[in-house]
Amino acid sequence: MSDDTIIEGPGQLEQLTERLAQLGDLLSQTNEQVVAYLLRRESQSTGDRDDGAAAALARKLDTLTDRLDAALNTSGTRPPSGGQEELGPALAQLGESVNQQFTALAEGIHQLGRILDAKLQTVTDWLRPAEPEEDAAGPAASSDWQRVIFGPELAERPSLKLQRQQLLDGLLRGDPAACALVGQLLIFRSAMTEKMPPLLKEIGEAYYRWQPKTQPGSNPMEEALVEWLDETMQDAGVPNTIELVHSGERFDSTRHTAATRGVEVTEVLGWIVLRDNGRVYTKANVAVR
Repeated sequence: MSDDTIIEGPGQLEQLTERLAQLGDLLSQTNEQVVAYLLRRESQSTGDRDDGAAAALARKLDTLTDRLDAALNTSGTRPPSGGQEELGPALAQLGESVNQQFTALAEGIHQLGRILDAKLQTVTDWLRPAEPEEDAAGPAASSDWQRVIFGPELAERPSLKLQRQQLLDGLLRGDPAACALVGQLLIFRSAMTEKMPPLLKEIGEAYYRWQPKTQPGSNPMEEALVEWLDETMQDAGVPNTIELVHSGERFDSTRHTAATRGVEVTEVLGWIVLRDNGRVYTKANVAVR
């Protein structure tokens, strides 16, 4: 409605009254939404400057609602007793008031929208996952973990890079075989001297659970691990050593143990641990046919 609205009769007054009623409903709904927003924000935090701005906006909307109610109560729905001549100026004045109320409401809603957008952006930023650090941090962290698991001797061997990374990847995925081997290595690295010999058997079985061995020969990781274990035992003054088993060997009940009967080793499930005199301390678990 503009300032030059032409009043043709009481019918337009009814239309204006309906429009005022709709404006009152819109103001009430907007005010209720602002109050609900403030109550929700109050339960989450206090002292925020944006909340203060939203509270001021709510008071402003309350004022607009009161002014609209006063305008409706003053104007009523009946034309002035003076007739058509007095009705025109009164409706023009009321129309100007309605336009002002609509403008104020639009500005208030726009301001509320900006406040809510800022709050939403804050929440979105808080929920967004942290950006990954630079690529250089990945290898460094991986090297640290490898030194913890294998010790500096094995962690610094270039020939074992692939196997070390495979074990670490399996650990991070939660692979049971990788977790078991890492656990046994950590236990061995922190064990007292007298506890080391029995752990050798556990490490061997955990290794072959992670890396099944069904073909003759050895791989670099297997040989390096046995070499490191033997050297660690010697440095600790423990005379036990490890002897590898290979697929295709003849089954020997004095050195091997199997769940079924057979004459030939088909899969290696552990290694032999020897005493200082060369006699068997623990047998190697194998599968046979």
